[in-house]
Amino acid sequence: VLNICIGAYETTTNTLSWAFYLLARHPGIERALHAELDRVLGGRNPAFADLPHLTYTRMIIDETLRLYSPAYQFMRRARVPDEIGGYAIPANANILINSYLLHRHPDFWPDPERFDPERFTPGQIAARPKHAYIPFGSGQRVCIGKHFALTELTLVLATIARGHRFVLPDGQPEVPPEALITLHPKGGVHLRFERREAA
Repeated sequence: VLNICIGAYETTTNTLSWAFYLLARHPGIERALHAELDRVLGGRNPAFADLPHLTYTRMIIDETLRLYSPAYQFMRRARVPDEIGGYAIPANANILINSYLLHRHPDFWPDPERFDPERFTPGQIAARPKHAYIPFGSGQRVCIGKHFALTELTLVLATIARGHRFVLPDGQPEVPPEALITLHPKGGVHLRFERREAA
């Protein structure tokens, strides 16, 4: 219950903070987002039924989670002895999986530090190994809130971005990640929201 309560706000707010920050730093991507929101929503707030049509919005969420997954590492236990990359894994060993590093592995992600939502087109997804992208973990212990979180993140981003632009204040330094229990923007994200006229 505690995990669901924490996951319902802390991980979501961290992800949205990173998404707003990334959009402010990449105005071309923000313009493409606004174009989709204007086309799909026509000036109204998004609803659950709009999710299948908010494809670029969802790609922005996926790319934000690739770069800054709030759950940047998690643990699994080996049930039986195994060998991975020449390393012996004894039975019952705890294995720490760091998705922050995995999501930047150049074998799967060319120019891995670049913010590029186009990595999540259907063709790009199909060309990658299934477990190269695991912001919610994987397997039987995948995050219970995965689908709720993706729905919430997409709808909240669409709702706010529909009528606003995200602007970095002059002199805003680059925001580094801070690895606490979840991955935070160190010092917070300072932005200015500017109203825009939605179509």
